[in-house]
Amino acid sequence: MNAECLFSVEGLTLRYGAGPFCRRALHIPALSLRRGQSLAFVGPNGSGKTSLLKVLNGLIAPSEGRALFLGDETRSSPSLRARSVYLHQHPWLFAGTVSYNVAFGCRGLSRSEVGARVGESLALVGLAGFERRSYRALSGGEAQRVALARAFARGADVLLLDEPTASADAESTGRIGSALAEAARRGATIIFSTHEEDFARACATRLLRLEEGLIVSDRESGS
Repeated sequence: MNAECLFSVEGLTLRYGAGPFCRRALHIPALSLRRGQSLAFVGPNGSGKTSLLKVLNGLIAPSEGRALFLGDETRSSPSLRARSVYLHQHPWLFAGTVSYNVAFGCRGLSRSEVGARVGESLALVGLAGFERRSYRALSGGEAQRVALARAFARGADVLLLDEPTASADAESTGRIGSALAEAARRGATIIFSTHEEDFARACATRLLRLEEGLIVSDRESGS
């Protein structure tokens, strides 16, 4: 039986600007993304990777066509808001400790439940023992991993990640890859953009290549 379709795109075009300054950023006639996939968008700068992620997360609306999550427009889907996390290329951390940052999304839980989620999520990204460390003392890669741990602690099962290894050294890149693999093993749907094709092939089961806003290839990883 086929896995459930989470996202679908129908006749989507996205333009930026107006008049003589109008530029087409995306043109995707059709696309479907299934539950449980690990999907990578690859391509050069300006190819539309981040724009497509933002459309899927409902951060921006298409100029034409539709982007749907479980049949509802992504811009107005309460299910998408409840189940997904969007991680920016340069994620924002709050002033305070690592523990405070990771716990931010754990609303409605008891103190012991929050502590357990924080510890488990930090261990998942290889930062066990960092709970009391200040956000100012983190390297770029560590900050990325803290933001990813915050997404895990929230319990989201749909992760949309824009260049998750952009500020990461080799160690952090490896840790992020391992964490995404474990999240996928637990059933999460992961959609991310990256310039690093080795990372994409290692972490994704499906690769979409974009050029000038068009999907020019769509293949299973390793094929």
